[in-house]
Amino acid sequence: MKSFESYYTMNHKQLTFLILSIFCLLTISGRVYSADEVIKSYKKTDIELLDLKLTPLEKAWLKKNHKIRVAVKNGWMPIEYKLENDKHRGVSIDYLSEIGSLLQMDFTVVDYTENINQDQADIISAVNGNKIKNPNFNVLNQPFLSFPFAIYINKNAYQNKKINSLDNLSGLRVAVFKSGILAQKISQNYPNIKLVLVDIADEAFDELKSETVDAYVGNELVVDYHIATHRLTFVEKVSTTAFLSTISMAVSNTKPELASIMQKGMLSIGENNKELLDNWKISGKDYDWIIRIVLAGILIILLFLLLRFYRLKQSIKKQNVETQQQIWHQANFDDLTNLPNRHLLQNRLEQEVIKAVRSELSIGVLFIDLDDFKKVNDQSGHSSGDKLLIEAGNRISLCVRASDTTARFGGDEFVVIIPDLKDMIFLEKTCQKILSEIERPFLIGESLFYISASIGVSIFSTDCHNLDDLLSHADQALYEAKKLGRNRVQFFTESIKTNSLKRLSITSDMRIALMEKQFALYYQPIISLENPKILKAEALIRWIHPIKGMINPLDFITIAEESGLINELGDWVFKQALKDLIVCRERLGSEFQLSVNISPNQFNHPELLLKWIETMKALDIPGHCISFEITEGLLLAPSNEVLGVISALRKTGIEFSIDDFGTGYSGLAYLKKFDIDYVKIDKSFIQNLESDNYDAVLCESIISMAKKLGMKVIAEGVETEHQRKLLNHFSCDYGQGYLFSRPEPLEIFLCHATHEQTYL
Repeated sequence: MKSFESYYTMNHKQLTFLILSIFCLLTISGRVYSADEVIKSYKKTDIELLDLKLTPLEKAWLKKNHKIRVAVKNGWMPIEYKLENDKHRGVSIDYLSEIGSLLQMDFTVVDYTENINQDQADIISAVNGNKIKNPNFNVLNQPFLSFPFAIYINKNAYQNKKINSLDNLSGLRVAVFKSGILAQKISQNYPNIKLVLVDIADEAFDELKSETVDAYVGNELVVDYHIATHRLTFVEKVSTTAFLSTISMAVSNTKPELASIMQKGMLSIGENNKELLDNWKISGKDYDWIIRIVLAGILIILLFLLLRFYRLKQSIKKQNVETQQQIWHQANFDDLTNLPNRHLLQNRLEQEVIKAVRSELSIGVLFIDLDDFKKVNDQSGHSSGDKLLIEAGNRISLCVRASDTTARFGGDEFVVIIPDLKDMIFLEKTCQKILSEIERPFLIGESLFYISASIGVSIFSTDCHNLDDLLSHADQALYEAKKLGRNRVQFFTESIKTNSLKRLSITSDMRIALMEKQFALYYQPIISLENPKILKAEALIRWIHPIKGMINPLDFITIAEESGLINELGDWVFKQALKDLIVCRERLGSEFQLSVNISPNQFNHPELLLKWIETMKALDIPGHCISFEITEGLLLAPSNEVLGVISALRKTGIEFSIDDFGTGYSGLAYLKKFDIDYVKIDKSFIQNLESDNYDAVLCESIISMAKKLGMKVIAEGVETEHQRKLLNHFSCDYGQGYLFSRPEPLEIFLCHATHEQTYL
C-alpha cells in the first residue's frame, strides 16, 4: 500500500476514485468504518516528518507525556461549547484535534472552571485576549483566532440612516458584552456612545429586535455564527471596527516544554486557518447544504474529510517558509524594540570585520547606555520604561545610516556598528546627534521624561584587531564616560584599558579578601562639643592587604558598588559592627551609638537590609544604638521600595544621618519629612572655616536651621582648636575629625574612649 504522503500528489479525479474504492471495500467487509478511523489508518505523520524543529528536550518530554488535559468552556459558540451528549465542539477543539494529530498527542477534555489549577488541567483551550487572571497559566504568544469587532443593526429600523463606523453611533444606544475589554475601549475612545451592557448574545439580539438599542457591537466570528444558525434575518452587519478580539491558548506555568511545543504547533497550523474556519462560517443557505451533506451519508463525509486534510497539508507546507522566518526573527531580534539582538549583532560585526579587512577601512562601535533610566521604571513602572526604550531605539536608528546596525544589547544598553568609516569627524557628529536626540523629552502617555545618554566608542583597526576586544573596549570607554559625569562621548584609550584592568584586579582581590577576612573595622569618635563623654563613633572599613598593605577605601568602595560586591561587603560591615557594639556598650555604657554607612546601591536589595532587623533582635541590641549614614541623593526621588525599607528600619528605633551635607541638594526642610535625625556638614566646609568667611556663614546657617527643624548637627573634618571653638560658638552639637582622633582599631578606640581627656 502507498504511504499517506503519496496521495497528496494525486489529482482530484484519482483521489475521488480511490475514496469510492475504499468505501466499497469497507462496505463489502460488513462494516462501515468511521471517518476518524479511516483517517487514523493512513495518518503516519510524526514529529520528524512535520519538521517543526522540536528540540531534543521537547521531543523527550513529548515522548514521556502523551496524555494532556485540556480545560474547555461549555457555552462559547462557535469557539467552544458542549452538546447535549456531553461532547465538546468548536474552533478550539478543531485546532486541538489538528495539533494532536500532528504531534501524536492525546488530549483529554475536562470542564473549565475559573480557578482551575495545574492539578486539574495542563492547557486552557481558549483565552480571550493576551492576558489571564489565573496565576497558574501563561498565555501563548501566538493566538489561533483574531477577528475584528463588527457593528450590527436592525436593517428594518435603519433603512435610510447611514451607519458604517463607530463615529456614526455618537449619541446612540449600543449593546456590548458586560465582560471583556470592548466596553472599556469604546468608553475611552467614543465617550458619547451610550453603552447598554448585556450578558449573552441572545439578549443583545432581543434588544436590537425590539429597537431598545440602535446597534450591537460584537466579535464578528461569534455574532455571524449566531445570525446564521438562528436565521436572524432582521440583523445586518454594516461595518467592522478597529478593535480586535484575539483568542489564544494558555499552558500551565509548570510545563515550559509543553508551552514551547504548543507554540510551534500553533505556528505550523497558523492563525485564522482557513480550512478550519470554513466549518464555522455558516450562512442560512450553507446551513441547508451542510444538512444535505450529512444526510448524504458516510461516503460524502469521508470525501470531505480527506480533501480537507489534503488542503491542510498543502497549507502547512506553504506556511512552513513563513514559520521558519518567524522562528529566525525571534532568534535574532529583540522582542520589545524589534532591533537586532546580541546574537545578530555578533554575526553582523563578524561580517563587517571581514569586509573591513578586505577594504582596509575602519569600523566604529558605539556602546550606548541611557542615564537615569532606572528612575523611570521606579517612578512610573516598567510599562512606561518599555515604551521609552522603544522610542530611544527608534531615535538612535534615525541618527545613523541605513547600512549601519543599531542593536539592543540588553536592559537600557544599545550598540551601533558603523562600517566603512573614512574619517573620525563623521563618527563624532553621529555620536553628538545621538546625544542630542536622547536629551529631547520623551512623551510617554501624558508624562514627560528627561534622560540623557553616555557613549563609549572603539574603532576596529585603530583600537584593536580582535572582535571580542572591540566590544569590550567600547564598554570600557562607556564606563569612563559615566565616571566623568555622563551625557558625553568617550573614545577608548590605552589609559582606559589600564584603569579597567586595575578595576578587574581590585574586584578579584576583594572577592579573595572577603573569603580570607582581610577587612577590618576602625572607629572614629563623634565628640559632643559641650559634654566630654564619648557616646558616639563611626565604623569605617579598612582593607589590610597581605602584600599591598592598607588600601584606601576611596580605591575600592566605588568599585565594590559597580561590581555588586557592596552588598556582601556592607552585610559584613553591619554584622561585625554589631559584634563590636556589644563590647562598646559594656565598656562605654548602654546609650553608646554606632554610625554605619550604607551605600544607595544596597537599597536595590531591600531583603538584605530587612534581615538586619532580625540580626539585631537575636543579639538583643536596641535600634537607638544604631545610626545609618546615607547620602542625600537617595532621598531626592525615592521609590516606594526605598521608603518602605527606611520606614521598617525606623520602626526599630534606628536613626538616620545625612552624610556629606552641603555638597548636593542641601534642602533641610525637604529632609525633615523623612524624619532625618542628624545632618553631617561636609568636611570641605570645615577645613576652610574662619570667622566671618563664606564657610562660617554657611555652617552657622545650616546649624541654625537644623535646630529649628529638630535635627542635630555633626561637623566632619575638625582638625584645629579654632574650628572647634567656632563650631561650639555656632551651637553645633557634635564634632568629628583628627583634632580628636584618627580612626583606630576597636581596642585602641576603647582604651582612649575610657579616658575622655585624650580627645579634649
